[in-house]
Amino acid sequence: MNISDYRYLDILKTSRCTLRYVSLSDAPSILHLYSNPKVIRYTEHHYPMQNLSEAEYAIDFYRRGYDEGWMYRWGIILNESNRLIGTAGLHRINHDHKFTNIGYEINSPYWNKGISTEVVKVLTEYGFQTFDLHRIEAELIPQNIGSARVVQKNGYQYEATRKQRLRKHTQYYDIDVYGILRNEWKALYQ
Repeated sequence: MNISDYRYLDILKTSRCTLRYVSLSDAPSILHLYSNPKVIRYTEHHYPMQNLSEAEYAIDFYRRGYDEGWMYRWGIILNESNRLIGTAGLHRINHDHKFTNIGYEINSPYWNKGISTEVVKVLTEYGFQTFDLHRIEAELIPQNIGSARVVQKNGYQYEATRKQRLRKHTQYYDIDVYGILRNEWKALYQ
């Protein structure tokens, strides 16, 4: 695989979704996703996206992270409609210390359907098998109860709260850290 070509990002599959690279032709779907205030409420994004150039910038950011080897970000495509309904990825990948963070955003009409749980499962497996990682973390605002349930269903355990770690606008938010180790994942799935 040529790491400098984001189009060669591995394609991943769940029972209902395909995860693939995000292209510039996906910019309208990315704008639709990140312009939804419900979607960005518990993310590091300060404001909803306003225009296509912001979506194109995000797509280029995914490509640059891939080129530099610290982020793999996929578009989540719902198989039944071939529609991009979210993005998910491994980011801040540390190859020396063998850990990463997992993150995902799915548009609100697709919440509470088990899709996030499927996506986290396949990304966790990918991280441990492809990068031979030792640890994967999820960092969540404590009010994000839905995402806490998703990672816990995948074997992640609550570990700590980082007080006022995230600033959005003028407000500071705590961040709950959930983690899973490779041997814990193996005990669950192999």
